[in-house]
Amino acid sequence: MCGLSWILGSDWDGTSGVGQQMAALEVITSNLIQQSHAPLTNTTGGTSQGNPAAGIGGSSSSEDPSAVGPATHSGRVGAGFLTAAVSSLIIGGLVWVSLPDGKGI
Repeated sequence: MCGLSWILGSDWDGTSGVGQQMAALEVITSNLIQQSHAPLTNTTGGTSQGNPAAGIGGSSSSEDPSAVGPATHSGRVGAGFLTAAVSSLIIGGLVWVSLPDGKGI
């Protein structure tokens, strides 16, 4: 176990949680810094090629918004069900988060 009290030496201070885990991760990653490589750039071997068209020139549906047909009845019904499901999940989550935890203040 990792604690946050360095005064105790190798003895565990009896605390645990995300803060202690982050402290342990910081120790591990700081010891690995000498083994890491510098980020690649255009002059040091980076090979990414830019695309000035930025996605233009693909399928015809991406260029012409009218290429997509009108919404069908089944598509609208499906969208309604999906909207109701997502709305129910969001409202239910907000209600659940707002409930008291029973521990008091």
